[in-house]
Amino acid sequence: MVKTSRADRRQYWQAVIERQKASGQSIVGFCAKEGLSPASFHAWKRRFRRHQRAIRQKAVNEALVPVQIVSDPARGIGSMEVQWPDGVVLRAQGCDMQTIVAAVTSLSASPIRRTCRC
Repeated sequence: MVKTSRADRRQYWQAVIERQKASGQSIVGFCAKEGLSPASFHAWKRRFRRHQRAIRQKAVNEALVPVQIVSDPARGIGSMEVQWPDGVVLRAQGCDMQTIVAAVTSLSASPIRRTCRC
């Protein structure tokens, strides 16, 4: 009996799950046709889902770092700096407090998804 590596099993089950999705068949029907255990199929599907969830959570946790709002209350003008863990910095100077609050609120409301470095 040939022992397969963890990476090989993972790759195999990822391909099986993708084939099932593409087939349009139910999991039970697909597994019966392929000679697979539906319980194993569901276990691997859960494993992949948990792994993806952990990756997304890590990205969310790393998306933003604490910010400090510095302002001149007398003039109502301030500046803002947001730094991401990968070193990208967003600086805004000479903004009114309303703009800074709106920007911080918007950035805090959802995870940042950047597709390019500007």
